[in-house]
Amino acid sequence: MSVEELKQFFASITLQKALPGIVILVVGFIVVKLLMKLLDRGLNRTKLDRTIFHFLKATLRILLYLLVILIAAGSLGVDVSSLVAIISIVSLAISLAVQNVLSNVVGGITLLTTHPFRVGDHVRIDDAEGFVSAITLHYTKLVDHNKETLYIPNSEAVSSKIRNFSAEGKRRLELAFAAAYSDDIDAVREALLEAAKQDSVLQEPAPVVSVMKFADSSVQYLLWVWIDPPNYLQAEYDVTEAVKRIFNERNITIPFPQVDVHVKER
Repeated sequence: MSVEELKQFFASITLQKALPGIVILVVGFIVVKLLMKLLDRGLNRTKLDRTIFHFLKATLRILLYLLVILIAAGSLGVDVSSLVAIISIVSLAISLAVQNVLSNVVGGITLLTTHPFRVGDHVRIDDAEGFVSAITLHYTKLVDHNKETLYIPNSEAVSSKIRNFSAEGKRRLELAFAAAYSDDIDAVREALLEAAKQDSVLQEPAPVVSVMKFADSSVQYLLWVWIDPPNYLQAEYDVTEAVKRIFNERNITIPFPQVDVHVKER
């Protein structure tokens, strides 16, 4: 539509001709508000995530307002098909311009509906590890053990390998320790089990000690304990410190790497 045609169109609009369009706008906007209130009540009764709830509500509101405007424009004699074509072209241009943003939104909806992890879970997403503090439509926020905040785009999170350490409610911690060949295996096992009796360690399932391998200078032992995921580092620190203290009390040797050299006289 040219500038001259626009002038002629607006010049031809009279109060009598514009009145139906105004009524359609007023009534339509009122109906949209009522529908939004009904939608609020319906979605509040569901277990839908609040982020998706607000996203769906905002999207539906825009579409309904746009529909009312198109109907009102049609009542004024505007060629609605041309408007729809223009809106489609503009929407395509916008979607191409914000392609990465849209992919993050789709990823956010996927995460919020499939629930591979939830807020508070201890997860590893590729090389990033920490506790999930927020899941938005654009990114997933992790807080690592150093209290540093990591922001992961949802498009990357949803396509990455995810390890959720909190999914089963508890996590196994594996700790390796060494003792001298001269130390009795049962004595070492008893000392390691005693060291595992910490507040940060679950006693059910019970801790397990196994001989892992015979190294050059020591016997390697593996201690398995179960913990609540938030206590992962604290449990490791507590048990390691207790092992050193109990080994000292019971005269169990933590050997240094050593090499025996035999000199043969000729």
